Amino acid sequence: MIAIKDDIIPELYQDRINSMMTNTVFPWTFLQDVTYRESDIVKNINANATGTTGFAHLFYDRQSEHESRYWDFLFPLFLTIVNNPNFELLRAKGGLLLNTSTGYNHAHIDAEIPHTTTLYYVNDSDGDTYFFDNDGSVIQTVKPKKGRIVTFNGLTYHSSSCPVENSHRLVLNFNYVI
Repeated sequence: MIAIKDDIIPELYQDRINSMMTNTVFPWTFLQDVTYRESDIVKNINANATGTTGFAHLFYDRQSEHESRYWDFLFPLFLTIVNNPNFELLRAKGGLLLNTSTGYNHAHIDAEIPHTTTLYYVNDSDGDTYFFDNDGSVIQTVKPKKGRIVTFNGLTYHSSSCPVENSHRLVLNFNYVI
C-alpha cells in the first residue's frame, strides 16, 4: 500500500526546510548514480531506467553512526511522520536532482530488511516517484508537491525521476522500522 498525505507540517516549517536545503552553505555530496547502484542485478529490473547523477546529504545513518549537524532540525518532521515512539530509524537522507531530462532512475529498495520508507517532498516539481511490481512494471507514480509525504513498504521497488520542466527536485527519504 502506498499512502499519500499533504501538508503534514505547517507551511512555515516547510519553507524553512526548503531554505535550509537550498542555502549556499548546505553541504551536498555528488553521486554518480543517485540510487547508489554501481553494479548489481537491480539495474536490470526495468530496461527503461537510467542511472542519473545527483546530490545527496546524509542526515542520519544508524549503520555508520553518522549524524549531520542539520539532523536536529529535521527530527521533528520525522516524529510527525512516524507518530509512534517504538521506532528504529535506519537512515534519513536528502536528495537533489537537477533538470537532466533523463527519465526515471533504477528501481531499487533502500534496505534489505523489512522496513518502511517515507518520502517528504521539499518543493513543487515534476520528476515523479515511480513504484514497480517485482517484474519491473510501473504500478503507480506520485508527483512531488511541497509538504507531501508518501509512505510505503520499503521492500517495494521505487525510483526517482529527474525534472524536465522545473530546475530541481528536492526530497527527504526516511527509512525506519516500527
